Amino acid sequence: MAKNLTEAREKLLSMEYPRWRNVLSCVILVLLTTGMVSGWWYAYYTVSDVVCHKGILYFSVVWLAVQWVVIGYFYRYQNIPAFARGAIKFLILLGNVWFGLFVFSLQPCVL
Repeated sequence: MAKNLTEAREKLLSMEYPRWRNVLSCVILVLLTTGMVSGWWYAYYTVSDVVCHKGILYFSVVWLAVQWVVIGYFYRYQNIPAFARGAIKFLILLGNVWFGLFVFSLQPCVL
């Protein structure tokens, strides 16, 4: 039992991450996050009834920039334990799901 706990602890605290896996996961995260925000930008610029949501458009720029910084940190540095790397990636993806649900549930503006 103690051996299993030691192995699990070593695996969770491991900072060994293959370079190809690091590059692949960063590229996938960048594509997914950029796709979510660009979907909102596309909807904003093609639908005329959402002009009152300009603040959310500005927020989405900051939202995307912060995500790119975190993903860039993942790409650049290898000193992040496996459990933290996985948890932060999960939070980025979950945050984008909530962002998408929020943005695409906005009501059209009535002018």
